[in-house]
Amino acid sequence: MKITDSQLFDNSRPYYHGTDATFDKFDATFKGSNTGWDNTKHGFFFADKKENALLFGDILITAYLDIKNPIDLRLHSIFSLENQASLIWEILTGDQLEAKKALRKLNREISLGEIGDLYDSLNSEDSHLMFEKAGYDGIISSLGDDHPEFVVFHTSQIEIISIERQNFIGRSR
Repeated sequence: MKITDSQLFDNSRPYYHGTDATFDKFDATFKGSNTGWDNTKHGFFFADKKENALLFGDILITAYLDIKNPIDLRLHSIFSLENQASLIWEILTGDQLEAKKALRKLNREISLGEIGDLYDSLNSEDSHLMFEKAGYDGIISSLGDDHPEFVVFHTSQIEIISIERQNFIGRSR
């Protein structure tokens, strides 16, 4: 299924999390431990395809996710979705603007050379708190090559269906 702007997330289908750690439930204290990347402070990452999840480890966790209001941080969405533009502009500049004006400013004032700085700002602890305060409960972002990834903020949003460990002995928590 291709995720579109009108249907950002499908709660009725399973998603996949790849890891090398052995565990039976997600624990917030281990958030970010698989990669340590800056964006992992937001929560737990899932893919819509098994092969994409397996890029992050040989143990495949299949789960239902309860995401009701994700913010879409894919590059094209940052510059096209008016409903989240005010929050993104406020995170970047500290200024509050009406949605339409914020989207225009994003498109006019953020150059290609500033995309790294943009994502650095969006992946801060402060931005995470602002996402939650604004009512967002997850993130849609890009894994690369137009493959989406989905982030849940809290372990309570994850219902594990299965864990496929195959013949792999992973590290235990």
